[in-house]
Amino acid sequence: MRLFTSIFLIMTIGLLFAETATALPRFAIRTGARCQSCHVNPSGGAMRQAFGTQFGREELPVPTWADEFALDEFSSALSDNFSIGADMRLLWFNRKTGSTSTDEIWQMQGDVYMNFRLARKVNLYLDKGLYRGFEIFALLNIVPANGFVKAGKFVPNYGTKMDDHTVYIRQMLGFSAEFGRPERTGLEVGISPGPISITGGVYNAGSENSFPSAGKKKAFLGRAEGVFKATDDLNLGIGGNIFRKENSFGAKTTMVGGFGGISYKDLTLFGETDWTTTDSVGAKVTGLVGYAELNYMVTQGVDLKFAYDFYDPNIDVKSGSVSRYSFGVEFFPIAGVEVRPVYRHIVEDPDAQKVDNDEFHLLLHFYF
Repeated sequence: MRLFTSIFLIMTIGLLFAETATALPRFAIRTGARCQSCHVNPSGGAMRQAFGTQFGREELPVPTWADEFALDEFSSALSDNFSIGADMRLLWFNRKTGSTSTDEIWQMQGDVYMNFRLARKVNLYLDKGLYRGFEIFALLNIVPANGFVKAGKFVPNYGTKMDDHTVYIRQMLGFSAEFGRPERTGLEVGISPGPISITGGVYNAGSENSFPSAGKKKAFLGRAEGVFKATDDLNLGIGGNIFRKENSFGAKTTMVGGFGGISYKDLTLFGETDWTTTDSVGAKVTGLVGYAELNYMVTQGVDLKFAYDFYDPNIDVKSGSVSRYSFGVEFFPIAGVEVRPVYRHIVEDPDAQKVDNDEFHLLLHFYF
């Protein structure tokens, strides 16, 4: 019963749409802007375009403080052909595990971005991270219908990109640096005719360090999404994707997911649900993972946040699921600075003996 309740909760949210592929999806659904309006990468996240930089410096922080600390004529473009950007996240977390506890400070992220404009509609993009390796790709905005071609090494455009690498929809699906390198060498092609966006991709199937590990086998992506402005105050939409891969041992994995969201004035709701099916030597295992987030902007610079994570590695087995409830505040005092305290309540197995393993996070984020 708990499983079906979780599915219903996440799917109810997931059938609505957020312009999902940004580091903080609620900003996209609030503005109704496409990913590439704010970010260099068409998949969203990481380095910001001029509009994304302006939004982060004018629409996020507390207005009076932002005016006092503002930089005149700030720009991340050092020239007409070269731009830079960066994200740094420092995390203090306290975690209980039974009768013991952990109290540490961790450098969660340190990314430097560079974009080289080689020619009109041709860019070379580099994202070097502190832990997770790097993304490097050529971006050609030469396809009709506002389309693009992206070729190189990058994280496939599956699901919702989040700034928290421990979110289950990233961590448990292999698109987080938590358990290795999520980047793959490949090619993505996308078009955006009107409010609809369609993306397809082909990549090396195996995980990569210096070299691919799955030989000739390939992974494939299909994605479609649409964002619609219903009224001046209401944005909504729907989207879905599929990702298929096969490892060097012949195990085949298929991921199918839906994502969605709705924004009305200062209230934003979005989510994602994914089913994963792995077929290895005749044994088939189906898992379920989901995420839902509700945000309310109290005033400019202060957002209240509630999030729900769910993961069940095998829906045919009664035990083994885990749920997580997060409550927090996102505070943007001045341009380029975020402070985010979050409390997490974790239920590792609803049918098992209760374990006290809650967490408290305090995140300090600098960006431009």
